[in-house]
Amino acid sequence: MTPSFATFILMSNYFHDVATAMLLACGVVLRVLARNRDQEGDAVLRRYADDMHRSVNRLAWFSVVWIIAGGILRFATFRSFEWWNAVQKHLETALLVKYVIATLMMIAGAVLWMKYGKNRRRTAS
Repeated sequence: MTPSFATFILMSNYFHDVATAMLLACGVVLRVLARNRDQEGDAVLRRYADDMHRSVNRLAWFSVVWIIAGGILRFATFRSFEWWNAVQKHLETALLVKYVIATLMMIAGAVLWMKYGKNRRRTAS
């Protein structure tokens, strides 16, 4: 593996991790919006929450696309790049724990995101 390609893979993996964190952050923001939207009867706040939902929804979809695209590249180079590096440094367990945490973050972000969408559709009708 050339140094340039290794740098490309490293950066792709980094941005994949950022996209994972961003998906969770989007879910948390939507959860806060939902809580405030439901507590207040204010039409202005409801409209603000709906506008924010559109923006955060776009960012969440971008994160999902990046997670999938970056995940394909990450999966394809996992053994030769990430796993080999972890084995050399005796960090196999840490790498596995990292992936468990990242998976939980993706699931939590997706669940919060979907719950807000369902809640928003239910209260809109």
